[in-house]
Amino acid sequence: MKKTTPEILTWLSSSQKRIFSGDLPTESIKGLSCLQNEPISFCLGYRSNYQRAEDEKTPDLPISVRVICDGADAAVYQIGYVPFSAKDCEDGIDSDGVCPDVLLKRSSNPEILPGDAHLPYYEPGEKHLLNVSCVKTGGVLITLNEDRKLLAAGDRNVKIDVISLKNGELIRTHELTLHVVAASLPENPLFYTNWFHYDCLADLYHLPLYSDAYFEVLKAHVKNAVKNGMTALLTPAFTPALDVPVGMERKNVQLVSVTRENGTYRFDFSLLERFIRLALSCGIRYIEHCHLFSQWGATSAINIYGTENGEYKRLFSWDDPADGDAYAGFLRAYLTEFLSFAKKLGISDRLLFHISDEPSAEHAPAYSRAWSIVKELLAEYSVGDALSNYSLYEAGLVKMPIVSTHNADDFFGRCENFMLYYTGGHLDEGLSNRILTSSPQKTRMLGLQLYKYRAKGFLHWGYNYYYGRMCHGIFDPMCDPCGYRNMPAVSYLVYPLFDRSVAPSIREIQMRDAMSDYAALLRLESLIGYDATVRFCTDFFGEEITVFTCPDSGEQMLAFREALNREIEKYS
Repeated sequence: MKKTTPEILTWLSSSQKRIFSGDLPTESIKGLSCLQNEPISFCLGYRSNYQRAEDEKTPDLPISVRVICDGADAAVYQIGYVPFSAKDCEDGIDSDGVCPDVLLKRSSNPEILPGDAHLPYYEPGEKHLLNVSCVKTGGVLITLNEDRKLLAAGDRNVKIDVISLKNGELIRTHELTLHVVAASLPENPLFYTNWFHYDCLADLYHLPLYSDAYFEVLKAHVKNAVKNGMTALLTPAFTPALDVPVGMERKNVQLVSVTRENGTYRFDFSLLERFIRLALSCGIRYIEHCHLFSQWGATSAINIYGTENGEYKRLFSWDDPADGDAYAGFLRAYLTEFLSFAKKLGISDRLLFHISDEPSAEHAPAYSRAWSIVKELLAEYSVGDALSNYSLYEAGLVKMPIVSTHNADDFFGRCENFMLYYTGGHLDEGLSNRILTSSPQKTRMLGLQLYKYRAKGFLHWGYNYYYGRMCHGIFDPMCDPCGYRNMPAVSYLVYPLFDRSVAPSIREIQMRDAMSDYAALLRLESLIGYDATVRFCTDFFGEEITVFTCPDSGEQMLAFREALNREIEKYS
């Protein structure tokens, strides 16, 4: 085979187009638009056209990328790939291989220094290096205004330089126009939570629970979550009663210190206060209290540890009935003290309580008894649980239903105070999803659906769950995205890294964009009203918007957002 001079091919695409390893160059996008305080992302793909001989090694073609945008900061992430099986896919990817998902932070303006004959040029301090290949495509994701600063309205030029690390020369410059609309996103009022699993943090990072090093890792995770749109944080005052078989228990992550003496309880909230203050300092707005009763039926107490007669032990467990006098007395004593603590901390109006996760109609009697124990104390607070049965709400048992998306139409128009959730398990119904192989538009469409249904928030059960079913075993999501179930990456949005930092995922960026779309629809509503805003959405897609509506492609999803921006600009 004739050898050719290697040429590095590069192109720009929207964040709605994932860059797979087998992709070939496409025409570059020329422009994007956003509101003044909105982050916006796009991608740079790269590949070599070199045709190597059969016995020849792939040439080494390292590059660097520099991004410059006047008046706006840029963040650059190398796109990492994780393995997947086509049998686990929902959107028609027809071959096994690797899927782009991990985002590894790089500098947007790396320092490039000449080296020696063995290493001509290099980037000191960079952890994630870019190597161009002739057998697979790579990419970076670029986000402008990641920190949501208020940009000046108007057009600005974005320049992306691709630089050779063989000789330090400029290979190519791409340019696109960023149009900043003269309007800003309102603060997102949604209660948006992805459940943190605090035992996973300790186990994956090999850290003592609630040590200073642990809190540093936790802080990095919470900051990342907030940066990407999350507003609420599940708070383990006690170990969350989630995902364990009856009679078993997870690692104890209880924040509240309990002492019992002669049937009287004392509570120390100092560790809980440290946790909450950390969350608030990172930008979390809502504190989501862990469930007060066992999962799937509210039949039992949750595991509570404390000190009695100088011995630290389990005070309550599966063996204690949920409606027993002992547990009821404990809960009333605890909630009385906790609500006083929350008032002093200034978070009384930002609390959400849970009774028991995913009750069904058959659990109604037990759930009702559990609710009656705390109803008087929590009457003035938000209390909600994940459910799909309207009868539980109709019976007055759940104040704020958190409704599975495939049951949303049972509640819409009949309940003015509900959130939506999905577990990721409905793969074949056209519903929004965020597993590894979900199409970007299927993930991002959630924002429009939350707006149409006037939902108060969105909940997903896994931000960083790396255990197998029912917390048995542990897996590395970089190596096995299906370590939980055969739905790749269903249980997490972020990746743990060797240096104890956290890497966001492309799916988390898509969820961020969904929340931005929701806020942009609120901005349009402030100008023309809810009904006219819904008509605008319906006219664009040519059908009534439901939880089953899904754009034909990522390009159509992006075209919708561009049209929404123009509509906001027209009325602004």
